[in-house]
Amino acid sequence: SFYGLYMTQTTFLVGSYDEEWNADLSSMEAAGLVSLSTAIAYTIPFVGGFLADAYLGDYKTILMGTALFYLPGLFLIASSTCPNWYLGMEKFNVTAYKVALLFFWPIGTGFVKSVVNVFGARQYHPVLQRSMIESFYVRFYMVINVGAVAGCVVIPLVARSSITIAYTIPFVLLLISVIGFVAGSSRYVDVVPQHEFGMGDMQVAEGNGENNVDKPNFSDVAKICMLVVPFNIAYSQCPTTFMVQGAVMKPLFGVIEAPNLDIIDSISVLFFGYLVSTFFYPYLARRNIKLATGYKFALGSALGASAILWSLVVENMIHSEYAKSGNQINVMWQAPSYLLIGAGEIFSISTAYEVAFTASPPNKKAFACAFNLFCIGGIPNMLSLGLYRMCDQWFHNDKGSGNIHLIRDYSEAHVANYFVVLLGIVVLGVLVNLLNPVRNWIASVERKAADASSGSVANTPKPTPTSTPRSKKLAKRNDGKETDPLLKALDHKKYMEDAKKPQIY
Repeated sequence: SFYGLYMTQTTFLVGSYDEEWNADLSSMEAAGLVSLSTAIAYTIPFVGGFLADAYLGDYKTILMGTALFYLPGLFLIASSTCPNWYLGMEKFNVTAYKVALLFFWPIGTGFVKSVVNVFGARQYHPVLQRSMIESFYVRFYMVINVGAVAGCVVIPLVARSSITIAYTIPFVLLLISVIGFVAGSSRYVDVVPQHEFGMGDMQVAEGNGENNVDKPNFSDVAKICMLVVPFNIAYSQCPTTFMVQGAVMKPLFGVIEAPNLDIIDSISVLFFGYLVSTFFYPYLARRNIKLATGYKFALGSALGASAILWSLVVENMIHSEYAKSGNQINVMWQAPSYLLIGAGEIFSISTAYEVAFTASPPNKKAFACAFNLFCIGGIPNMLSLGLYRMCDQWFHNDKGSGNIHLIRDYSEAHVANYFVVLLGIVVLGVLVNLLNPVRNWIASVERKAADASSGSVANTPKPTPTSTPRSKKLAKRNDGKETDPLLKALDHKKYMEDAKKPQIY
């Protein structure tokens, strides 16, 4: 519902799927509109996170976002792709399309994105299953990319025959998934909001006599999330500049085009995510080693820089081949860039998700995730919009036209200069994350959060699962004592002896 549209908007808006019925935008106008939509989608999570933390809770926020915004947005986008009585029969309704693309769709996306990963992580015990949260976020990100694989294969292929059918598929599938989500409601743990959301840094506990400086706070988490912005600037090029470059390359077998290649990014995430979560992290854990977050960010950014560097190589190949023979090179030459970006996402984005959840105060989990999403898609796309405007002249042919989706026009542009600027930005991200003071500071924030969660407090928010009858019977049968083997762990025994309860994260 997100990635299938996300990766085909630029191509559709310039008329590649339907030359008779489209918005008739230039390549950079389309790329700018998609970047703006993405920036909104990754900024709205602040609203969703605030509502979830302070008023509605995670479950209701997800439902509201999908029912009131996401589904209507998808319906309006699909409706805009063909003449109809309610949007117009004579001319493509650009206004209606922009309302969907810049309002309903990104707001719905933002509400869901800000909460769904927090809702999933809260199904784990915050202390006894803390080590499982790292693997959960890798696998959570892998599941996202399962949908991305399906979307980036099915939607572009169907769009070649009918863009209307292609954009109707996400609407139908999301509707089915929402019905399934509601059907499983009785199995969820849903933490009730405490209505204590404040704009300042919140303590984990009040009245326990400890200094606030030893408590996790939102500002520290926000600074950590900012460290992945350089990588995410590279990541944000997938649906924009990579599409502009890929549009002038020869489709594989006459069928596989640039929008289809995002599947390589998703497959890369699934492949490296599986290796990292199943073998690499457990291998380190068995040796009591935890890869520092700063190193993860640096590794992810280095992979992103490698992707941009390869795009420069491809750029040179495009110009050289056209100058020599007038031919196009195969679009599969872009594949290594997507492969490298996907590997980088495992170490940058999934790690940022994890830190935003584990290191933030308990009453700001969704809001911290919202800021992380803002650093993943909001800030990078806003910066990309600025870069597009600054570098606009590099995306014009010799006649001054910004429509360069044909190879003869593209050969006269200077897109390589833009990739050089991107490379410098991402390399800077690598260097910053490798600095010892930066890595040590991140580690201190994580230790502070870990100490706070394991030492916790009397005013802990209580989870309110709707499926409580069985747990109540067990508690009554055992005089209130749990029989789950996990609760016999040494650290839990210590909590019980000290009359302390773990913080519900």
